[in-house]
Amino acid sequence: MRIAFLMCILLTLPAFAADAPPAPATKPTTEPAKTVDLLAEKDKLKDLIGQDVTVRGKVVEVFVSQRSGITILNFFPAAERRLFNAVIDKANLDAVNAGFNGDVAAAVKDQTVLITGKVSDYRGSPQIKIEKPEQVTIEPAKEETKKE
Repeated sequence: MRIAFLMCILLTLPAFAADAPPAPATKPTTEPAKTVDLLAEKDKLKDLIGQDVTVRGKVVEVFVSQRSGITILNFFPAAERRLFNAVIDKANLDAVNAGFNGDVAAAVKDQTVLITGKVSDYRGSPQIKIEKPEQVTIEPAKEETKKE
């Protein structure tokens, strides 16, 4: 009796598999859906907490803590520094540095960058933790047009 029951199940499984929907033609993307300009949207940055985004901004200062070893990319001057930061923990610094000829701090200072990741809350301030160099892209400098 059990054998007959198992045979029935095994014979009907291919019929159910044929009714299954086909696999999607494209792979789902893990890229964030939007890019946020830090300067233009600085009043809305706290609303990004919990979202995967790409932020765009100019790094005005790089702070490296001698005590904890973290590296903080600041996009705003001192008075507005808590509006948004990108943070590289000491444990990830070697990996991130490897993507920038050994010194991410020197590479991004005074550069406009794109940083991709999940925005988290650190003591009421939004931040993205950088864990790998692929999260950071330096925008090429715009060439100035010559007036003749």
